[in-house]
Amino acid sequence: MRNSVRLLLKEAQQKMDAYAVYMNYQFMHFSVKAEPAALLSVDVKIDGNSVNLEDVADVSLPADDQFALIPKDNAFLFPISKAIAQSHPEYQQEQKNLDENAAQSEEESDEVTKYILCTMPEVNKDRRDAGMDYVKTLYDETSARMSTAHSAYTAKIANKLVGANQEELDEANDQLKELHDQHKSMIDDYRSEKEKQIEEAYQKYLKGKAESEQAESERQAARGENAGKRINLDSLANEEG
Repeated sequence: MRNSVRLLLKEAQQKMDAYAVYMNYQFMHFSVKAEPAALLSVDVKIDGNSVNLEDVADVSLPADDQFALIPKDNAFLFPISKAIAQSHPEYQQEQKNLDENAAQSEEESDEVTKYILCTMPEVNKDRRDAGMDYVKTLYDETSARMSTAHSAYTAKIANKLVGANQEELDEANDQLKELHDQHKSMIDDYRSEKEKQIEEAYQKYLKGKAESEQAESERQAARGENAGKRINLDSLANEEG
């Protein structure tokens, strides 16, 4: 195969790689699980300078849907919180003491090391539907870009191989199609995984809601039962009186 064609195939591969990676990166920004790569977009301002989150905080995952951001200095707490709110306004932020047994007195408040706990939003029906639409839109756009790239590089290869025999042209086109099909399969998997993630989070939300409603129903029933007992006791006391 001619080197010029090999270079075109390499270009096509890099372009399709970029499309797939970008789509998956965008999927991470529809927050369901705590995925560290989603924090790459966080731009923290310290004294007017932009710094990476990893330079001012340590990150841990206390739960599948939570980040714990531990500032390397208490002075970084507010800038980190502000940067998170700007990049991911959907995160639910709480400030907590790193040492749960730390004193809460006003005098010692500046000495207590605090961290930011970020929790991903619950996936109710509206968020589930929005997420599925978002995933489909990004997938369709990425799939279209890949198809366009496939067509464009098919034409470029044909121009490079003007006058070449059919076997050489077929070999190049077969390799290009293989590249396209591999990347199409890749984005199919990314889409399937994200949709599964969203659906599982929605089912978790429904389960929690049902359990909460059941517990409330039981509390109401218990109140009614206790009220009934009180009425009976009062009636009995009146009769004996």
